[in-house]
Amino acid sequence: MSHDPNGKLDRKALPAIEIGGQHSQAYLAPRDELEAALAGIWADVLKAERVGVHDNFFELGGHSLLATQIASRVQKQLQLNVPLRAMFECSTVEELAEYVRGLQGSEVDEAKADRLSDLMAEFEGL
Repeated sequence: MSHDPNGKLDRKALPAIEIGGQHSQAYLAPRDELEAALAGIWADVLKAERVGVHDNFFELGGHSLLATQIASRVQKQLQLNVPLRAMFECSTVEELAEYVRGLQGSEVDEAKADRLSDLMAEFEGL
């Protein structure tokens, strides 16, 4: 804490401390291979030193063009088709990892997809 000469708390010195400390304190390292891979891609594209799983893509300076780059990197590296929409819905590595796990699960479960296309065909037949 910094005090002015009168011994009062120097209010002007406080906000800067908070803002700087907030980010590093919120840093949470990737907890598995998937999060590590995604965090690596984000750090690369965003030119960030490190990306924690709770860091927000847009707060790190991300925008739609970078989101496109990340989506295509994820597709290449993880062989998964991640829609651009997911990048906007999942603005942290943790959320994106959850989403990708869902994709990985659904690729295995093709019976579900078949059921869905049957349903779609029924709708179209109505």
